Amino acid sequence: MNINNDPTSQSSDPTSGGPGTSGETPTTTDAPTSGGTGTSDPGTSTSSTGSTGSDETGPVLPQWCNGYNPDTADFTVHNNKDESIMDGSTLAAECGGQGSVMIPVFPHFGGFMAVADSVTFDVILDVEGWNLGPNGHFFEALAHGHEINCAQEQDTYYGGYSYSFIPIFPPDGIPDVNVINGAAGHLHLTLHTPDGDVPFDADVVMSAAIDQCGY
Repeated sequence: MNINNDPTSQSSDPTSGGPGTSGETPTTTDAPTSGGTGTSDPGTSTSSTGSTGSDETGPVLPQWCNGYNPDTADFTVHNNKDESIMDGSTLAAECGGQGSVMIPVFPHFGGFMAVADSVTFDVILDVEGWNLGPNGHFFEALAHGHEINCAQEQDTYYGGYSYSFIPIFPPDGIPDVNVINGAAGHLHLTLHTPDGDVPFDADVVMSAAIDQCGY
């Protein structure tokens, strides 16, 4: 008599309709939950949605940029006036981001199928009388990474994303970049591709007429 009147045993299963039904209730409740639409199971819902989204959208197609064209075999380099650099061309210094001085060069290349979202260049600039860099050059950067797939980003330098030029910075030993104005220089780039290295060389004339860079 005391067992049947124990309030704990009667309230342990709030879904039971009366004595004798509490043992069957879990079985009845579990069946529709496991076999339902899946909206009550976040794991099932997420998996279904992810699968459908993948089937509908598929992989993100590449958007080749920053001078790369797989259908163009030529390898040229342009200056900041969008002129193709050759022997005798002008290579000019200008103000870059954050008030820095730089000499931008714009590579245009292709003729191979890229296997990654970027390629690498070796970039060396020698300027007569001003090769004050640590390795005896005006500037040297080996295996410089250059983004070529802009499918998920903007092609803007100041926005913090990839950009279409390679920046060349003067060595720290030059207090005023204008001293290189009119000096003879030699620009060398090596493009590293899956099919091998491709060189570029040009004898250039340096140009610099910068008053002040900054804000």
